Amino acid sequence: MLLLLAAIGGEAKVYTPSSLPSPKESGQGWYVANPDAIIADSDVVFLNRCAADLEAKTNVEMCVAAVQSIGEAECFDFCYELFQRWGIGKKGQNTGVLVFFAMESHDVRIMTGVGLEGVLPDARCSQIIHDYMIPAFRAGDFGGGLCLGALRIYEVCTDSEAPEELRNMKSVTNRGKYAEEEDDAEEWIVIVALVIFIAILIWASKHKGGGGMNSGRTISGGPVFMGGSSYGGGFSGGSWGGGSTMGGGAGGKW
Repeated sequence: MLLLLAAIGGEAKVYTPSSLPSPKESGQGWYVANPDAIIADSDVVFLNRCAADLEAKTNVEMCVAAVQSIGEAECFDFCYELFQRWGIGKKGQNTGVLVFFAMESHDVRIMTGVGLEGVLPDARCSQIIHDYMIPAFRAGDFGGGLCLGALRIYEVCTDSEAPEELRNMKSVTNRGKYAEEEDDAEEWIVIVALVIFIAILIWASKHKGGGGMNSGRTISGGPVFMGGSSYGGGFSGGSWGGGSTMGGGAGGKW
């Protein structure tokens, strides 16, 4: 397994804002870009649900993107261009928020549209990153940190505690102190199967002479793994609302 993981690490794709697929390509109910499968399936489902509920309640569009590498790019510049390119948030209102994670450079950033800067000022974004997200990232719980950050953003934007149904989803419960809890046998089976599957993809791509491990892959999560969850939105495609950003928010490293 260690050899396979090492091989996968050597094949990491470097993304640019123009090469990262928008989750809306998979349907209007998709809010998570996870091309390298950094976020676990159950966490992707939670994030899609959290973002869908937030949009329905407040008109805020929240996007979560997690990638292995952005190369030598500055995280702020990457997020700013990505936000503008996708048009996160409602046009004219600019009520968008991007939660971005880059594994290789240890970057995390929350970027907001100008319409949200009064609700999510820079100091609040920084507090969410450092108090909720970075402790989980340092414990190796990347999906958990993103889920906690998204949940806190939800609560700040709605000015209330998240609904019990949302808080009780598997992604944000029973995590304990992150590193203090061991994964159960079912989770390890999924991990091993995923590693083997990705290794096969790498082998096949090398023998076909093209593409790399990300060629032809779709964003994971939503109904693909949950038997048609209503929070996946199908595969008909969609779009963000046409919002923009002035670069508000905050960033950090773990």
